[in-house]
Amino acid sequence: MIPLREISVVIPVYNQAYPLSLTLYGFTRQPPPFDRCRIIVVDDGSSEPIEAVVESYRDRLNIAYVRLPRKGRATARNEGVRRVGEGIVVFCDADRIPRPGFLQAHYEAHFGAETRMVVGHVRELYVSDPERNRELVLERIRRETHDRVPQFCRLVYGLFDADGGTSAAAAWVSTLSGNLSVPVELFRRLEGFDEHFHEWGFEHMEFGYRAHLLGCRFRYTRQAVNVHLAHPRSGSSYEALIRQSHAYFYQKHPRPVIRQFLGFMLGHTSLRQLEQTALACEGSGSAASVPDGFVRITNF
Repeated sequence: MIPLREISVVIPVYNQAYPLSLTLYGFTRQPPPFDRCRIIVVDDGSSEPIEAVVESYRDRLNIAYVRLPRKGRATARNEGVRRVGEGIVVFCDADRIPRPGFLQAHYEAHFGAETRMVVGHVRELYVSDPERNRELVLERIRRETHDRVPQFCRLVYGLFDADGGTSAAAAWVSTLSGNLSVPVELFRRLEGFDEHFHEWGFEHMEFGYRAHLLGCRFRYTRQAVNVHLAHPRSGSSYEALIRQSHAYFYQKHPRPVIRQFLGFMLGHTSLRQLEQTALACEGSGSAASVPDGFVRITNF
């Protein structure tokens, strides 16, 4: 029997009550004993009834609810980790529905390995008006139909070999905290996510970059699947958020590869070029096979 104290889940949420209900449903479908792993939902100042959603799963999950004033995703995730013990913490966003085997795959990816970050496999599902089509969403999740790998994820997964390993100098760009696991000891050594990132942005990649500088190894596990329930974003444009977040990232790490990272995220620089810059400036080893060309980021 796997000791459940060794794996915990942190879910930050802001006004996504309906997607959260589907995500928690996904955790009820994990095989034993993973269906009883501790789950901490951190409510980042929502106006929607997040606590009521959590309470509706109280008898089916080992779940806790924490509410904070609105401070952003980095703060919410850090607060969640403060509530866990030792072992492994898995980050799953509130709109990422885990498939059966999600937690087991993350757990097993840490077996017999050096301290490292494990990147899971993200897929994306679009259903028009999902709140009115709940059964359709659940049916497609169960049947594993009509979803796809998002463009950005498909690109960065190319940094890893068939066994999920990588020697890529820019593997930190795969640090997508909507589907990520990390030893708690390493998380604390890195002092968590930088809470100066308040809006949507690169707090997860900056966290991965600091892990890279520390010598952390990255691993990708295709079996740890969660499905992003696609949705439009309101407020500032992607480009404005990208530029704002990158400005702080580069201020904190004024290195050529971080300067070039902005061009990569805006679709002007290829992943191969970013990897070459990382190798030239940081001498982090040989590059993995990387697709040619460039990609314009639309959602991740």
